[in-house]
Amino acid sequence: MYQKEQMRMALLLAAQGDVKKAAEMEEYLGKADLSFSGPVSVHITAAPKENELADGIYLVFGNEGMHQLYTPGTVTDDMKTRCTGIGVKLGEKALVLALADMEDPDDSEEKDLTLTTAKSPADYDKAAYKDTYDDAGADWDGQGNTDRLALAGILNPKIAQQLSKGQYVPAMGQLLFVHLFRKQINQALREVGGQEIEDLWYWTSTEYSSTHAWYLGLNDGGMYYFTKASDRYRVRAVSAFIF
Repeated sequence: MYQKEQMRMALLLAAQGDVKKAAEMEEYLGKADLSFSGPVSVHITAAPKENELADGIYLVFGNEGMHQLYTPGTVTDDMKTRCTGIGVKLGEKALVLALADMEDPDDSEEKDLTLTTAKSPADYDKAAYKDTYDDAGADWDGQGNTDRLALAGILNPKIAQQLSKGQYVPAMGQLLFVHLFRKQINQALREVGGQEIEDLWYWTSTEYSSTHAWYLGLNDGGMYYFTKASDRYRVRAVSAFIF
């Protein structure tokens, strides 16, 4: 998928499928570098409405909803110690990204994991499958997807045991959202001592079929699907941004 198409999809996702709202958002973001000739650079610092949180990148502290708008070069040692995640907000879309990829509990050097341990059982909810690019890209229900895999008993336990309260494997729409602001997120991650999102393939919790699930290439933004119980890719947990 070319970067211009990636941006269009991400804008539609951020606008919740509203084409008019996406066009308005694209006009606003036109002030940023959207040449599509290189990595996407978007600055999301729109002035908020009264009592509304500003769009942008945030440092999140603990699970009590405390957060602070991230300003490059101003992170203190105290902030580094307290920071537990990186928040991203654009309009009505928001999430918190974990500070590091998951790793194999039996081998800390191994960070590639299978999404599940088996294919979906016969009585699985087939309506959950997203077998088109449009449906997969519009999927924002990472929490529901992860809960469904866990309830079916097929979520990789190595993933399940690393999910803190409220965390889940992001849906494709959510990971595309992260990809859109990867440059700013990685800058914040570097400053707080977290692990940058790498130029690798990451699992989403969006399933394609009983045997396959979608993953996103963070090197090029390409959407693909592969065998969820045998193929091994990175996993970065996300959670809701409470504000």
